[in-house]
Amino acid sequence: MQTRPILVAADVRVLMQAARAEAERRGFEVSIAVVDHAGVLLALDRLDGARLHTPEAAWLKARTAAIVRSPTAVLQDQVKGNPALLAFPGRLPLAGGVPLLYREMVVGGVGSSGGSPEDDETLCATVLSALAGLYP
Repeated sequence: MQTRPILVAADVRVLMQAARAEAERRGFEVSIAVVDHAGVLLALDRLDGARLHTPEAAWLKARTAAIVRSPTAVLQDQVKGNPALLAFPGRLPLAGGVPLLYREMVVGGVGSSGGSPEDDETLCATVLSALAGLYP
């Protein structure tokens, strides 16, 4: 039997606070989502001004990153050569989602939607840094 680390509510709050603070500092109008290792939504934050589609897109990016265990930007590039990858329901292979790792195990995913691909990736990097700060 394998023991799996999980994100607890206190961890998720820290990650979301870090993402929100960075988004507000940069003036991003985005939604941010954190999911567990199975893609189940743990937290979602739609900042003022974020478009209506962004909460679902952020969740799907986070879910995709966690389930596939890869940044969604990588999947976005793979879809160009294999459009059949778009046939999987509940996945969104667009930049702005990354898996959250602890000791090389996927414990969740984070997704951001509403900014440019670079802006969304920046917020994901902020969450990765916050996670590293929780468990150095």
